[in-house]
Amino acid sequence: MELLKNRKIAIIITIIVVISATMFGVGKSLNGLVKEAEKVFYEGAEPEGAGFIQPSINHYLGIVSQAALDTSSLFAGHPELSDEAAALTAARRSLSDAMGAKNIPEMYAAYRSILTASDVFINSAGNAELSEREQSALNDYRTTLRGAAIAIRNNEYNIKAGNFMDGAFFLTGLLKPFVFVTSPQVFDQEIPDILLNSP
Repeated sequence: MELLKNRKIAIIITIIVVISATMFGVGKSLNGLVKEAEKVFYEGAEPEGAGFIQPSINHYLGIVSQAALDTSSLFAGHPELSDEAAALTAARRSLSDAMGAKNIPEMYAAYRSILTASDVFINSAGNAELSEREQSALNDYRTTLRGAAIAIRNNEYNIKAGNFMDGAFFLTGLLKPFVFVTSPQVFDQEIPDILLNSP
């Protein structure tokens, strides 16, 4: 109690308390904005004025994961494409693991790997001897992946994640580097040309 009677010490303690309370408030505010963006990632959202709920990125990643599994399984035994199918299987496994762990940055990394593996796979398949069934499956995969990739790139979550600081006070923006809050992961991966071009 004697320390508190010393004016200088009292002022220092007051400053420490005010800074701590401010940092706590900033951290809480930013974590709230991150959680809001994550909710859109998992549950989807209604784009402004659209009048419907846009499916979530998590939903589309499930479609990508299943399509990659089906395709890699079908081509696993193909002599010309077994290595490419194995790379696609590995990328799909990483995505499945990240989705199970609900780790959005890891999902993004795995999604990027699937797009890269798919680009190589589809290019290689263009030079391989394919049966009619395999060609049909390849076309279906390409169409499904293209649709999901475009939907992911144009998803409302990306707007929310990219602009998540817009809902914060000016002071919050200044103090963000000091509160160890990670910004939401934007799914902004370029879509390979092989997917954008018609089969």
